[in-house]
Amino acid sequence: MSNVEVRNSMDATWHHVAISVKDLDRSLKFYRDLLGFEVDWEKDHYSGEALSSIVGLPEAEARVVMLKGYGARVELFQYYTPAGEASGPKRQCDFGMTHFALTVKNIHHVYEHLSQAGVQFNCPPRRPRQGVWATYMKDPDGVTIELVAYE
Repeated sequence: MSNVEVRNSMDATWHHVAISVKDLDRSLKFYRDLLGFEVDWEKDHYSGEALSSIVGLPEAEARVVMLKGYGARVELFQYYTPAGEASGPKRQCDFGMTHFALTVKNIHHVYEHLSQAGVQFNCPPRRPRQGVWATYMKDPDGVTIELVAYE
């Protein structure tokens, strides 16, 4: 099967990015209250054989919140069982997902607002190439989020 045939048979579109968090209420303050995502749905003590099979964790039980906004969805999981573990800070050069990005209109204003709210950034917005401004910030669990603006 060719790449075109696979792409056509999948008929896929992006749906969401999922993040496992230590404290869902703390993460909601960040994603909902600070970044402006809206709660699409929430399920506490989500469990059962189907969930355990899908996530590959026996007897999984979690609080799950699906957020929506800016043309994207972010799903937050706080696992009750099994309890998650902190794996230490992830560097951008480490294998696996390293960040996701949000396109913003006024990156300097957004940066100032979030900085004043205590959000940790690697640096103020910079120009990695002509017509583009970007910076990286961290969510409460250390997940890297890029803010990017195009002139």
